[in-house]
Amino acid sequence: MIMKGYDREEAIRFISARIHPQDHPELRELLPGLIGDIIDADMAYMEESGVMDAEGNAGTAYYEDDDAFEYMVEKLAASRKLDPEQAVKLASLIDDYMDYQQEYMESRGLLQWV
Repeated sequence: MIMKGYDREEAIRFISARIHPQDHPELRELLPGLIGDIIDADMAYMEESGVMDAEGNAGTAYYEDDDAFEYMVEKLAASRKLDPEQAVKLASLIDDYMDYQQEYMESRGLLQWV
């Protein structure tokens, strides 16, 4: 499920252009596919938590950064079978992702601050 008005491929390009492999050397080889997986985990969090409904429209819940962060780290560490050290590196990458995802969504008018 992808949020209405959200272009996943454009977001991957936008975010990937801002995440520097030298900042995440331990994940360098995983980076090409990892950004898309992080986006998918973020969208899954939004749907499961009610931030987004099943059709990709705004839901009734607020996006909780800390909950989303934990959800993404846990989901991706498990699905990619990362060891605890790699999971810490993934958390650093997701922290960067969250900043750039917000920047992307703001640039497309997809965020509403209340």
